[in-house]
Amino acid sequence: MKKLLLSACLLWHSASVWANVLPHNLFSDNMVLQRGTEVPIWGWADVGEKVTVSFAGQSLTTSAVNGKWMVKLKPMKENATPQDLVIKGNNSVTVKNVLIGEVWVCSGQSNMEWALFKTIGGEEAIANSTNDLLRIFSVPHSTKMKPDSNINSKWTPADPKSTKYISAVGYYFLSKLQKELNVPVGFINVSYGGTMIEAWISKDVLDKLPYKDRTLDADSMKADYDAKYAKARPLIEAYQKAKDSAKLLKLPTPPLPAGIPGDYKGTTTIYNGEIAPLAPYAVKGIAWYQGESNAYPGKANIYGKLLPVMIDLWRKDWNRKDLPFIIIQLSGDKALQANPVENSGKAVVREAQLMTVLKTPNTALVTTSDCGELDVHYHQKRPVGERVCNAALSLVYGKPVEYTGPLYKSMKLEGNKAIIEFTHLGSGLTIKTDSARPASLYGFAIAGSDKKFYWANAIIENNKVVVSAPEVSTPVSVRYAWADFSFKWNLFNKEGHPASSFRTDEWELPSK
Repeated sequence: MKKLLLSACLLWHSASVWANVLPHNLFSDNMVLQRGTEVPIWGWADVGEKVTVSFAGQSLTTSAVNGKWMVKLKPMKENATPQDLVIKGNNSVTVKNVLIGEVWVCSGQSNMEWALFKTIGGEEAIANSTNDLLRIFSVPHSTKMKPDSNINSKWTPADPKSTKYISAVGYYFLSKLQKELNVPVGFINVSYGGTMIEAWISKDVLDKLPYKDRTLDADSMKADYDAKYAKARPLIEAYQKAKDSAKLLKLPTPPLPAGIPGDYKGTTTIYNGEIAPLAPYAVKGIAWYQGESNAYPGKANIYGKLLPVMIDLWRKDWNRKDLPFIIIQLSGDKALQANPVENSGKAVVREAQLMTVLKTPNTALVTTSDCGELDVHYHQKRPVGERVCNAALSLVYGKPVEYTGPLYKSMKLEGNKAIIEFTHLGSGLTIKTDSARPASLYGFAIAGSDKKFYWANAIIENNKVVVSAPEVSTPVSVRYAWADFSFKWNLFNKEGHPASSFRTDEWELPSK
C-alpha cells in the first residue's frame, strides 16, 4: 500500500512540474546574457502550453512542443543595470538581476579546474574578488551515457565565497577581461580533472570517425569500467564498512585503498552531462585547457585528429561556425629533458594544439612552458589566465596585443644550416636568461636523412633562428623542445611569451 501511495505522489509531482513553465537553470537570478547576438531562452512546459518571455522591451510568445519551448531574443547592447526577465505560461517565473555583456565558457581538465586558492597569489586575488559585474555559473561534475538536458547549478556574483574554489585560469582571464572591456562578464566554468578529450565528444560523432581506437568506443570503455568495478566490489564493500566504523568512532576517514576504481568519466560522458545541457546558451567563446590525460606516447598520436573534431562539434551545438576557441598549450612536468628529442606524449599533444590553431579559423594558442613545474598541477596560473585574456582581446575584440610566443612558420635550408621563421614575433625574438636558463638558445635538435637527432647550435639572426650541428652536413629536420619538460627552453618574444615546441618533419611517431 505504501508503494502505491508513493507511486501516486510521484506521478502527481511529475504532472504538476510539467504543467508549470520551467526555464533551464542557466536562466536564473544574477545571470549574464550575451550582447550583440540572438539569445536563445528555453525550458519546459506542458505540451501545447503558450509561453511568453519578456525582457528589455522585447516580448516573444511560443508554444511548448513535446514539452519543450524556446524563443530567441533579438541582439541587445551591453547593460550593467539589473533587469528582470519574466517567463509566463500557466504560471509566472521572474529571473532577477539580469545583466547583458560578454559570456565565456572555460573548459578542460585539472589545470583548468585548479582552484584559485591553491595558486600563487590566490589568497590575495580571492580577497579582492568582489565584483558584481563578474558573474559565475559553475557546472558540477556530471557523467552521463546519454545527453542530459539541464544543469544543477545557478549564477552567483563574484566574491570571496564564490571565487575561492573557482578555476584560477578562468578567474584571472575573465576578471581581467571585465576590467578591460568595462562590461558585465559571465563566466561558465565547466571543467573536470583527469578527463581524456574522448570524454568531451558525443558518441554519434565518435562512432562516425573513419579511424578506430578503443578509447573512441563508448560502450567498450564503459564495459571495461563495469568489469573492473565488479571485480573490486568486495574491496569496495569492505572500505564502506571501514568508513562507517570510523564515522561511528569519530575517527578520520581511512584512505581509499588501491584497486577501487574512481568515478567513471570515460568516453562521451562529460559531453553528455556537462556540454550538451549548456548549448545553445549564447556565449562569446571557449577557452580550452586539456590534454594531459592524452599525453602519453602512442596514445597522444590521435589527439591531433580529435581536437578539431571536438571544436567542430561544439560549434555545431552552438550553431556558430566561427565560435572562437582559445587553446591553452600544455606546460611541462616529469623529468627534465636529457636527450635531443624524447618519445614524448606531451610534445605530441603540444604539436596537435599548435597545428589545430594553424589550420582552424578563429582559434588562438596560448603557450605556457615557462609556467610549468615538476608537477602537472603547477601553481603559476595568473600568467596563463592573463595570456588567455590577451588572446581574447586580440582574436575576438580586435585589440593590438601580443598573447602567445613564437610559433613555427617555415624552414629554409642553406648548406649545413636550417633557417627557421616564426609568426608571433611580437617586437622580436629574444633569449630569456635567468637562474634556470642558459645564455644561449637551448632545446634545438637537428637531424639528417638518417633521422638521428643531435643537440644543435642555434642563434637568432634577423628575427630568425639559424640551426646547425657539426654531425649533420645536410639537415632534413629541426625540432625544438621535443620533450616532456625542461626549465631550460628559452626562446621567447620580447613580450615575454615562450615559443611553442615544434618539429619540421612529418616522420612517423612512435606508437608505444
